[in-house]
Amino acid sequence: MAIAPVNKFLNVSVPVAPGLQKLYEVPTGTSSLLLYAQVSNVAVGTTYPTVTFIQRREQRSTGNSRDIRVIKDAEIPPNDALIMVDGRIVLEKTPLVIDKVYISGTQSGVNTVTNAAYDEPTGIVTVTTMSDHGYNASEQITMGGLYFTCSGSTGITTNIFPDPQQAYVIDTVPSTTSFSADIGRSKGYTHIYEPAVHTFVRGTPQCVEVVDGSGSGHTTGTKFSVWKCTYNPTSGELTLTIGANSLVNGNTIKIADNSLVFTCTMDNDYTEHSYPRSTDPASGSNLTLAVASANESIRVNVGTTNAGGMVAPLQMEFIASILENSNV
Repeated sequence: MAIAPVNKFLNVSVPVAPGLQKLYEVPTGTSSLLLYAQVSNVAVGTTYPTVTFIQRREQRSTGNSRDIRVIKDAEIPPNDALIMVDGRIVLEKTPLVIDKVYISGTQSGVNTVTNAAYDEPTGIVTVTTMSDHGYNASEQITMGGLYFTCSGSTGITTNIFPDPQQAYVIDTVPSTTSFSADIGRSKGYTHIYEPAVHTFVRGTPQCVEVVDGSGSGHTTGTKFSVWKCTYNPTSGELTLTIGANSLVNGNTIKIADNSLVFTCTMDNDYTEHSYPRSTDPASGSNLTLAVASANESIRVNVGTTNAGGMVAPLQMEFIASILENSNV
């Protein structure tokens, strides 16, 4: 006997934090219609945040994706709302493709998180920010891109907090660069804050230049390309895979400005960032290297960082209506 498709209406309502956040993914065995989507400016005071609304289609066999910006950098005036969808957008999940919906928010008052001490079992997190945050007790905030390791990984689907996005109320403000909030218990699991994880994307050809190659056979000015790169924010070590070479410990190199491109977990790996920037310690510096492995990789210390997420006043809230149609 044939089974008729089952329709289900779904409401998605979340705060919008700075950076990229996933709003919806089509479930297995389902096709969906995005019927309505709106973002409201709920900030206290006069603010003009902007949003970009994205449909992402991923190829399931390769993982390649394409972003379609339904609306880009749209400004939301104070005490107003922006209707982004009022009709139908078809979203699919087939053996070939999967559709997801994202939103990227830009707003004022964004601060970088440098530590987040989570207490279990109380569920209280004490957050340290890079600069003065200006918050008061009872204010609402959003956080995004915080990376935690967990003592009990069974059932854990992500290390990035929060997922899904939520708004939180500030409990106490011990100093101008710290505050606490109740973010909920975690069933007895200890969570340890970690600096943002950086993922290498690409490097400019011939971006590593030998400054002093004494004892290696490589003369000053010899250049190498980087085809793999890892960064440890805790130790400050940058490991560069540059292929066959005879460089030795103690040689020095320079890395061309903006030649190494990374994404990081602070914005869910959405945007690309080039390194070293002109303001970074490694910019224009002679870096002393250590040979990492088999004459292919070298290590240099470019400085540590404890940055690992963002916090901001709550300024935007998203709501959408979705119709799911079961194909099973």
